[in-house]
Amino acid sequence: MSGNSLKPEIFVLDSTAFIGLDFPQLQSNPNSLFYTTVNVVSELKNFRSRMNLDILKHSGRLQFGTPEITLLKELKGRIQVFDPQTTLSPIDIEVLALTVQLKGTLVSNDLSLQNAALHFKIPIKIISGKKITYLREWQLKCSSCGEIIKDLLRICPNCGGFLKRVPIEPGKS
Repeated sequence: MSGNSLKPEIFVLDSTAFIGLDFPQLQSNPNSLFYTTVNVVSELKNFRSRMNLDILKHSGRLQFGTPEITLLKELKGRIQVFDPQTTLSPIDIEVLALTVQLKGTLVSNDLSLQNAALHFKIPIKIISGKKITYLREWQLKCSSCGEIIKDLLRICPNCGGFLKRVPIEPGKS
């Protein structure tokens, strides 16, 4: 049996992964494959993140993926259940969908993205920064009358006040 028979470990990187100071450590396992999206690359603005991208591209272990549209739509709907008016960007959701599609490990220092990954039981790896320690769910609450609103609205149907996202204990929505 040859040493090359091991299945490669797949990591899907969001933009915060490229910024991390410990980025070289992530590449230390030669059996790792890295994926990201073209849209993530468009978010890389500083020198360190662009350099880390170039190093990974030149290693031949970085591939660009595009998640399936049906999976993207499904995840967007599922995210609204535990995080109405989510702060996740379309690119964050794209990274999540690609991670699910490839059955990989998400590499992100973004706590909101990590939270969504935990809800979907996606493995998480951080290379610098903090790792989320518990699940968080959100609900919409009127800033005027305090009513909890189940529909995805911006204005309270009871009093006309603005709705805001407030954290709740998971499973209590």
